[in-house]
Amino acid sequence: MAKEFHEFLDRVEHGETVRIRKDGRAVARLIPDCEFIEGWRAAEAFRYYRADVEDKAAANAIAAEIRRLDAEIDDALAH
Repeated sequence: MAKEFHEFLDRVEHGETVRIRKDGRAVARLIPDCEFIEGWRAAEAFRYYRADVEDKAAANAIAAEIRRLDAEIDDALAH
């Protein structure tokens, strides 16, 4: 199991998002840390995230970060 976890971490380190399933149902994702990947990859990692009702503050923070990253990309493309 530890070997598989390290393989997952290696994939995430190279920009891939890994979905974790339990009994065939997606329960979590391993995503690259935004500091280690380009802004557009980070935005894509969170684009379809939907928070639980109790987690609105986190969802709002993520949405704001995605908007910031999208604006950064648009600005870079404009130059």
